[in-house]
Formats: sequence, structure tokens, C-alpha cells
Amino acid sequence: MQLTTVANTQIVIRPFEPSDADEFVRAAHESIETVGKWMSWCSHSFTRENALEWFTNCEQDREAGRAFDMGIFCATTGQLLGGAGINQLSPHHRYGNIGYWVHQSRQGRGIARQAVALLRDFSFERLGLFRLEIVMGIGNSASEAVAIAAGAAFECRARNRIFLHEQPLDAYIYSLISTDET
Repeated sequence: MQLTTVANTQIVIRPFEPSDADEFVRAAHESIETVGKWMSWCSHSFTRENALEWFTNCEQDREAGRAFDMGIFCATTGQLLGGAGINQLSPHHRYGNIGYWVHQSRQGRGIARQAVALLRDFSFERLGLFRLEIVMGIGNSASEAVAIAAGAAFECRARNRIFLHEQPLDAYIYSLISTDET
């Protein structure tokens, strides 16, 4: 499936390129305190080779229509701001999961909320999905604030919904549906 870049005046969401690898590693290492708490890949052991492998996996999943995990970049400078994507797609039931992370130095500026809005529109208009879920570990107040700011509806607390740092963890599930007003 062909994907075009999605953007607004402040951010661009596009597939990662090999030239993004070093910046991706720096962002991961500088974001361990916040992002690393909720995403196990974000650690001091994350390397350029890990980034390139992730980029390859993202490209293969995009081409197969399985997932659309990409980078968030500044529209004016091109700087890597984080990552966002649609994954865990269920083509038959036409829903997917939307995930996001923002470089620690750029958090609190509405970047993730903008990314969710762009990906929501892409999912409903281009992929024909009817539902997106945003799942976050209980206690991830930053991710929860993004979901709420993006207009997602709280649905439930799901027991043992995610597996993080070698243990199951309860999670909150929020949703966006195609008939929600934007």
C-alpha cells in the first residue's frame, strides 16, 4: 500500500529513512526518563542497528498494509520530534491502534496531539477504518492527556492488556471512531 506523507503547518509524519537513524538513537537515549518508562525499546542499549532494523520492519509492514509506523518531524527544520503510527490493524473489522512518542525535550507542545489528529484523518479517510484505539499503561498520564486532547473517548480499564518491562500491566483504552466530530 502506497503511503504519502501527512502534515500540517507544524509537523510532518513520514516514513523513516536510513539517514534518520543517528537522530533516532539520540532521541531515544535522551528520552529514557519519560518514553523509556512506557516503551521498553527506549533504553541505553538502543543502537543505530536497532533503529535501522526498526525502519526496515516499518517499511515491510507499510508495504504489506499491516502497520503504518513513522517518524514525526518538524515541518520547518526537519528535526525528528518522535514517532507515531497505526498498528495492530484488523482489516476485517476495520480498526487499528494508534501509538505515539515524543522526544523528551519536545514534550508538552502539542506534537503528539497533532500527530493523533493527522493519523486519525488518514486512518478514516485513506485506510477506511471505523475505529482507532489508544491503549496506555495505567499511570501514563502524558499519553492519557494526549488521548483526551485529541477527543478520544475513555472506554475501560483492561486488565493485563499490555506487556511492558517483562510483566503484564493494566491499561486504559480510549477510542476514536469515524463518526466522532473532529
